[in-house]
Amino acid sequence: MFGRVNYDYKSKYLLSATFRADGSSKFAEGNKWGYFPSAAVAWRISSESFMENTQNWLDDLKLRFSYGTAGNNNIPSGQMAQPYSSGTTEWVNNATSHLSPSKVMANPDLKWETTYTRNLGLDFTMFRSRLNGSVEVYLNNTKDLLIEFPIS
Repeated sequence: MFGRVNYDYKSKYLLSATFRADGSSKFAEGNKWGYFPSAAVAWRISSESFMENTQNWLDDLKLRFSYGTAGNNNIPSGQMAQPYSSGTTEWVNNATSHLSPSKVMANPDLKWETTYTRNLGLDFTMFRSRLNGSVEVYLNNTKDLLIEFPIS
């Protein structure tokens, strides 16, 4: 599921809100769904009355901030059940074959990996659109990282 709402007031103040819900069969019943909201606000500074004296060289100046989440389920299927492999040896109760757990342990508590992103940006267009660019600062943090970690 995906939904988005945009709001624009006088092309000066902008708001965008997004909500995404993803389902995955790679996770157990209580963790199949991940919910990922995000929002962004922007202020077109160049449309303000105090910026009128810059109109001959500054076409557009916009300050924006966003916060959002994104999900990841990029793991192999079947991570909730413990796989076993057969082997042969003379050292297990004098038996010639045995079953042993694999080096990847089952984890029935796996859930969506979630990355939280914060972004601050300044967009500019100058000299009748001959020069434009953006300056960005962002911070990402990831929770519930999905990573394969073999054990002995």
